[in-house]
Amino acid sequence: MTKKANRPRKRLNLDLNPDAYELLQKLSDESGKNMAEVLRTGLAIYGIAQEEGAKGRDLAIVEDEKVVKQILVL
Repeated sequence: MTKKANRPRKRLNLDLNPDAYELLQKLSDESGKNMAEVLRTGLAIYGIAQEEGAKGRDLAIVEDEKVVKQILVL
């Protein structure tokens, strides 16, 4: 996704279950980002995972050349 200058922002109302809201709040608190920034970051990562999945690639967390968590996009 590319950034386009002078594009107006869109507002979104979102209903979350309590667990999802608590996770969003926790991620916001721990990162120092507001909830909207956390959601935008998550959306960007999901987009990358989707693009790479379409190419037959996986998105994973790697430590010392070992996959410790694979991220699945359905």
